[in-house]
Amino acid sequence: MDSNTGLDIDFIDDLTEGNLMFFDDNRIPSINLKRKTKILPDILGTGSAEFFVNDKVKEILELNITEQKINFSPIRIDKYNYWLLNIIGLLDCFDNEKSGYTTFENGNIDDVHNLKFKKEKIPEISIFRIKENTVRLFITEKLKNIFEEAGVTGVKYSDNMDLTMGI
Repeated sequence: MDSNTGLDIDFIDDLTEGNLMFFDDNRIPSINLKRKTKILPDILGTGSAEFFVNDKVKEILELNITEQKINFSPIRIDKYNYWLLNIIGLLDCFDNEKSGYTTFENGNIDDVHNLKFKKEKIPEISIFRIKENTVRLFITEKLKNIFEEAGVTGVKYSDNMDLTMGI
């Protein structure tokens, strides 16, 4: 999906910082895809920060994510109904002692190589963002298994824990 969704950059920044976000009015925003396929996947991502899920994935998340707050805002993608996934809050689980990373001069994290989490701070079934990289979404192995059992499409799993966080 094209990274230019037409959503306001300040809205997206607040979304990735874990703030509860709603569209300003009661209208349902619409996004038209440039490259169309016959069947849209269950999860659409922009390659940036926005993630859109269909009713199937929304239901899976609502049934299984019990220790986190997630908000869904309706959105139309072409002629289909989707939901903008809004994960409320950032999970404080980055293990700075075990992760390899570099920092900018101001001390903010620049590049992470060999990301490690404090697993005791992550709910067993979870989808989350971390303050050290608010753009990426992470999920637990149990949620991955639930997605795979349900045949969820449009998601790519990666075991690579190297992240570049600079612009």
